Amino acid sequence: MRLLIPALLALTFVGCSCQRSADDDGDSGRTPPAQAPAAQAAATPSAAQLRAQALEQRRLQAYNDAVGTLHLYLQRVGAGDRDAADKFWGYQRMPRSSEEGGLRALSNLRGLRIENRTPEPLDREPVPELLRIPVELRATLENGENRRYTGWYRLRRNQVEQRWELTGVLITAKLQ
Repeated sequence: MRLLIPALLALTFVGCSCQRSADDDGDSGRTPPAQAPAAQAAATPSAAQLRAQALEQRRLQAYNDAVGTLHLYLQRVGAGDRDAADKFWGYQRMPRSSEEGGLRALSNLRGLRIENRTPEPLDREPVPELLRIPVELRATLENGENRRYTGWYRLRRNQVEQRWELTGVLITAKLQ
């Protein structure tokens, strides 16, 4: 009996590994086995989700390609290289001066800052073939004068040459 009391006291202070904690009662600390496969299935996308993701990536890539084409065109315009800029237009069409607000006529251009908003699809295709890209431009002239332009460019995907080309523009000078 004398040995039993010290042993019980020791177990009271040290604790017993066979005691249950508050987390071990029932299901509160464990995930039922039925949920484990469901969680794993949710982590793995379905074929439909993969197709939707691939389509979204193609759509975003089309937007990026169109914006890249527009920026290259405006860089050629800003550099004064009209012949290279003309190659970005489809249908053998060049913009009239009034359509681009006289931007191409600037001969003393020192810099051109280009800001565009998200392209707007003009068709109902999953990956757009026709886009309108809203832009704001700031032209800095050699004498330090700044001119601002606002408007949009319209582009279409040339399926034969697999490139974007400009088809329309409406840019106006903003009064300051």
